[in-house]
Order: sequence, then structure tokens, then C-alpha cells
Amino acid sequence: MKHDRMWKRITCNQPVGWLHNIIGNIGFFLMGFAIFLGIRGIFGVSNEYSEHAEMMIEGYYEEQENTLDAVFIGNSHIYRYWQSAFAWEEYGIASSALSVSAMPGSTMKNVAIEALKTQKPKVLVLDATAFARKDNAEKKVYLLLDNMKFSFNYIDMVENYCESAGVTGMDKLQYYIPIIQFHSRWKELGKADFVRTYPSYLNSCYMESFLTSTIKEREHRATEVRTEIGTNNEADLRDLLEWCTEQEVKVLFLAVPMLRSEEKLGMINRVEDIVKEYGVDFIDYNEVELYESFDFQVTQDFQDTNHTNINGSYKFTKVFGKYLKEQYGLMDHRGETLYASWDEKAREYDELIQEYFIYPREVID
Repeated sequence: MKHDRMWKRITCNQPVGWLHNIIGNIGFFLMGFAIFLGIRGIFGVSNEYSEHAEMMIEGYYEEQENTLDAVFIGNSHIYRYWQSAFAWEEYGIASSALSVSAMPGSTMKNVAIEALKTQKPKVLVLDATAFARKDNAEKKVYLLLDNMKFSFNYIDMVENYCESAGVTGMDKLQYYIPIIQFHSRWKELGKADFVRTYPSYLNSCYMESFLTSTIKEREHRATEVRTEIGTNNEADLRDLLEWCTEQEVKVLFLAVPMLRSEEKLGMINRVEDIVKEYGVDFIDYNEVELYESFDFQVTQDFQDTNHTNINGSYKFTKVFGKYLKEQYGLMDHRGETLYASWDEKAREYDELIQEYFIYPREVID
């Protein structure tokens, strides 16, 4: 009898002990995972681009669901051209950009998927220039990794990037867990690593270089030349286009006006050819008549050969905003209760950039 009672205690208590261990391990894992999510962006690179990326991505997440009629995805050729504050003031267009410096083309589909989780825009504007280049691993991918919400889409984005960039094996871990790559920064951590320092004014750009930089006179080149893009870039583009054809939202690929060489502009032409194979809309503002519609003064309106500055971006937003409004039937939301805060945010942006802005608004009406 004594042995029977002992055996019962063993057989009854043993499963409970195992269960406690399992629950404890799960709890430890979940706590560790929560800590990881909390600190994964802290050790990333901290500079003008990273602070701006944090503003853009978090600013997008903060927008009320299903309030945007136009969403822009891409690299600096988005945020140094399109300013949502200008588009709001001029046309009442409710728009936002989800863009970071040097966004790899291989990540754009996942960024678009992320954008459409909370918004149902009438048009999704995608940056064609992200694919108009040769193959190379884009080193600024951390701008996305440090700021996008962790999800299955995030994991898929890392996989897509690594496949396109040729990253394999254990080297992938630095992209899944960025702290591996940047852990040595713990000695230099400051306030900017823990607190968001860039407020969002409808995700409009106000980086110092964007506000203050100009270039010398340079001729704009238009060309019919076709220049091949990288093999991986083309594969990434076609994958994105396949996804685009399955969406209900209208998609427009945008090539912004630039002062590039004939060879580089030829890459945009090649991207256009591929996009049109899929029946997706494309507009290239490097075509002569379209470029001339902006009436750019190069020495006043361009930051460098690849980007407009604050003044050129106003001209771009004015012209392209009118096109979007007419082509995709975008509404004027000014005066609507749902957008009551937009006037204030646009006004605050105006006050922020006013000393750098050289054109009276009526000049290009």
C-alpha cells in the first residue's frame, strides 16, 4: 500500500512539473520576445536619415484608418518631391508617403502590403527609380528594419531582401535581429535613440539638406535610349507587378524629373517598358513636355541631380497633384470634420519651412 501511494504521487505530480516547466519556458520566451521588440530599433544607426525614416514610418502608422486617398511608396525620390502638406493646401488631397532613403526595390511589395493594412487609397503611387539601377545590396535597409512593425510581412520582407541581395545562411540573422549588426553602439546611445525627435507634419520632408541645398546650372536630358537594369532588380520588379495586378487599388509607377545622365535615364525607360507589359499605369516626368510643365529653375529648385529641394518639391507637388486629382478622381477633403487637424499640420509645416521657401504661392498657379 505504501508503494502504491508513492507511485500515485509520482505519476500525478510528474505531469504537473513538466507543465510548469513548459509554461515557464513559454513565459520566458514571450518576455524575451517583448524585450526584443522594444529595443530592436534602439541600437540602429542614428543620423539624419534614420530619424527621418522613424518619422515617416511612425507618422504613417499614426494616420487614422481609411482616411488616405493617395499613398506613396519608395525612396528619397518620393519624399524629396511629394509633400503631403502642399497637396493638402492646394487641392485638399489626403495623402501620405511611406518612404525612406534608398529603399531597396526588393522590399517595396512588402512595404505596400504594410501600407494597405490600414488604408484603402484610390491610388497607390510606386517609385519607379528604385528599380532603375544595377544590382547591388542596399546598405540602408536598416531604415525599414528598425521602424516597421514586426509581423509575418516583416519576416517576408527580410527574406525577399536577402534573396535579392544574395545574403544567405547565418548572415541573414543581422537583418532579422538588427541588434547583431549594431550592438557596438551601446556606448554612444543618446536621447534620440529612445525618443522620437522628428514630429510628422503629414509626413512632409524637412531635412536640413532638403531645405538649404542648391546646385549649379545643369541641362535636363531626355532620351529614348533603353539601358538594361540589374537581373535581380528586374525579377523584383516583375514580382511587384504580379502583386499589383491582383490588387483592387489603382497603381501608378512614377518616375520623377531628374538631371541624370542619358544612361541612367535609359534605365527608367527600361523600367517603363516592363511596367507596361503588365498593363500598369506609368508616368515619366523626364519626357520633354512633362518636364517643361514644372518650369524648374535648376539653380533654385534642385538639391542635387537626383532630387528637388523644398522649392522644386512645391512645383512638383502642384503639377503632379493636379494630375492625380483629375486622373484618379481624388476628392477635396478640406473643411471635413474627419480632417480637422490637417489644416493645422499643414500650417505648422509652412511655418517650419517658410524661411527657405522662395516662391509666392501664386507664381505657379
